[in-house]
Amino acid sequence: MNYDELLLSKISKLSRLAPKVMEKPLSSIDISIQEFRIVGLLIGEEGISQKDLAKKLSVKPSTLSVAIRKLEGKGYIDREVSMADKRVNYLTLNDDVDLTEAINVVRDFEGELTIGITKKDVETTKKVLNKMLKNLELNF
Repeated sequence: MNYDELLLSKISKLSRLAPKVMEKPLSSIDISIQEFRIVGLLIGEEGISQKDLAKKLSVKPSTLSVAIRKLEGKGYIDREVSMADKRVNYLTLNDDVDLTEAINVVRDFEGELTIGITKKDVETTKKVLNKMLKNLELNF
């Protein structure tokens, strides 16, 4: 079997290409794809350590620091130093942040991505991907 025919190959290509396509429309609202990923992971979090966020994003904590400083400056996130360990920072999404424009960018992108695909097929794909994610999480 050709690698390009494997499901994992298709998922990998999507995960590489999607951020590249979304970078331009996101930059028009002054947020990079990396910043958007950070904000997305902070939605619903009550405070996540910078170290744990770096793990979720598969980046080095030092790489994350630059993006976090930018997001703080833009008013997207708040950083709180741990009382127990001054080396640990907890991050939360600022309650006043309006993500409407960024969410619209994602919705528009998904609309373009799924042109010619039925709603039923999109829902089936979501279910399958969720199951695959659960299978992966069982191994970690």
